[in-house]
Amino acid sequence: MNNGPSKLLCTIILGMTCISLPALAGRIVVNHDEWTLSNSGFTAADAPNVSTFVQNLVEFLDTDGTAGGNVLIYSSNFGLTETSFQTALTGAGYTSTTNTALSFDLATLSAYDVIFLGGAAHNKTDSVLIDYVNAGGGVYLMGGTGVGGAATEAARWNGFLAAFGLAFDTTYNLVGGTPLTVSSTHPIFDGVAQLYYNNGNTVLDVGNDNSAIVLTDAGQRGLFGVYDNVANRVPEPATLALLSLGLLGLGAARRRKQ
Repeated sequence: MNNGPSKLLCTIILGMTCISLPALAGRIVVNHDEWTLSNSGFTAADAPNVSTFVQNLVEFLDTDGTAGGNVLIYSSNFGLTETSFQTALTGAGYTSTTNTALSFDLATLSAYDVIFLGGAAHNKTDSVLIDYVNAGGGVYLMGGTGVGGAATEAARWNGFLAAFGLAFDTTYNLVGGTPLTVSSTHPIFDGVAQLYYNNGNTVLDVGNDNSAIVLTDAGQRGLFGVYDNVANRVPEPATLALLSLGLLGLGAARRRKQ
């Protein structure tokens, strides 16, 4: 019995399965300021604009490609806990949990599609956040909260951010106090004409990571930064090796047939 075609089919299926499951990668959105998603931010910048921004944010950060999901607000700061933001999350189809007492480990965080952070670090550890993003999680981080001062705030988060080519500056930038026009064409700003800011830690693009970019600025002071490695997912070396094996098998089968 000639089972060559069956073996070839198994090899091709194995290779294609591995190609469809590339290494996971997540996304990060960094806002220099806390006020954007507060009740004041919704009022000053026109609530529909900010609600649209929230929907864009969660859909961008939720990398599994399905609508709706679970959001963890790991912050007690007003910029993430006031009613306007909570309502916008619900309107976007997401269920939110506000809890800074959760165990900050990968198993716990993995129950959530997106995590919103800012202010006091609570029991945050950099390595857990890094692992969460590398496993496909989405993180929104806001600066400018004033907790400990600008330098302390930068130090609190830069260990995490540096792993993805981003950083907070160590001084507050005095940007804002009024809604500013959005000039970026990034998908998180689709349909968003303006957002409100009121002083924060300038977002910096550090290192040589092509997945990290500062999107908007005010006088060369970065207002938003994004890390997006989802679009850059590539097969891992083992996957490429299996693909090569499949191609070799195809060639051998053709030679046997001839």
